[in-house]
Amino acid sequence: MELDILQIFSLLIVFVHLLLAGFLLTMKTKNLVSNILLATFLLVSAEDSDSIFIGGYIYPHFPALGMLINSLVLIKLPLIYLYLLSIVYSDFNLKWKHLLHALPFLIVNIVLIPRFYGQDFAGQMEYLNSNTLSRRLIEIQLSYILVHTQIVVYLIASFLVINRYRRLLLENFSNANLFNYNWLFQLFAVFTIEAFVASLKNMFMFLEWEDAYFYSMVGTSLIALFYITWMVFRIMLNPELFRGIDSKLQLVSSMVKEGEEEIINTDPAINFNRNVNDKINKLNKYMAEEEPFLDPSLTIYLLSKQIDISTKELSLLINHDLNQHFFDFVNSFRIRKAMEILSDPTKKDFTILEILYDVGFNSKSSFNTAFKKYSGLTPTQYRKKYSKSAA
Repeated sequence: MELDILQIFSLLIVFVHLLLAGFLLTMKTKNLVSNILLATFLLVSAEDSDSIFIGGYIYPHFPALGMLINSLVLIKLPLIYLYLLSIVYSDFNLKWKHLLHALPFLIVNIVLIPRFYGQDFAGQMEYLNSNTLSRRLIEIQLSYILVHTQIVVYLIASFLVINRYRRLLLENFSNANLFNYNWLFQLFAVFTIEAFVASLKNMFMFLEWEDAYFYSMVGTSLIALFYITWMVFRIMLNPELFRGIDSKLQLVSSMVKEGEEEIINTDPAINFNRNVNDKINKLNKYMAEEEPFLDPSLTIYLLSKQIDISTKELSLLINHDLNQHFFDFVNSFRIRKAMEILSDPTKKDFTILEILYDVGFNSKSSFNTAFKKYSGLTPTQYRKKYSKSAA
């Protein structure tokens, strides 16, 4: 009965993985590399989740092929990491250096040559039968060590990429929600939970806690089923989830570090401060008079072209000298504009939704959050307060 439950979960997970992989490979999109990476990850995950075909047919008849297929689990995390890079950075391309991510897969299979791949069919079956819960062979132990090392390394690396992505969005774009950062973070969070539960499962297996191992297997299967089903619906409903950023974009902290010595050596402090103040005044005057913030797709690059300042200089001016993210800087002007409209009796028939689009926002939730942060009130509360004071 227990095996039947796991087999049912296995079949469902494999079916959904294959369904989504097929959809990704046949879908017309600009993100072809991203789709191929994700589809490959799903195919490898389908193999990893299969407890019927590989174990019941491949291993008894083709043990070497079964071992090779199972060792593909060592490229799962590299694939999802490369997929992450491909959707975060618009200029991402696969390069020969990315093959280095396959080193653990190669190491395990090379180590298996003497005592497994180099044996005949009988020797291979004897090797497999001698690998039990109470006696894990050294090569199999190595593969588990590499898998769990990968989990730690790639989760940390993925978190750093996502965090850098968030900071670059805030420093260079005025509507970060366009890039669906929240979805990316949710993807990472669910994957982290699945990896953690899978690690517990393996720990229970080595400790020979059979009940805990079984329930952790069920838990891993449920999480995997939820994870992939959720991904299916999100990608099918939003096939173009991401608009990547240029990988050459620098964080302001990096630019400051690089330019600190140059600024100190070339400009006296008083002249430097006066120059910065002049540029800030020029920027604020342009924002107030020309209202470029009304464009919901405004970026720091577009604004730098409009006011004839280099993108790097403008980024340092806003994100460092004004100590504001570009995202918050632009939205402060949008909120002030919205407050003007909400305070104007002649525009009392304007809905909140109309106002937020008019001032450059493209999301009700981001508008409400920014408005409350800036004014301490919701847009509706601000309008009511103004109405009372006017009365």
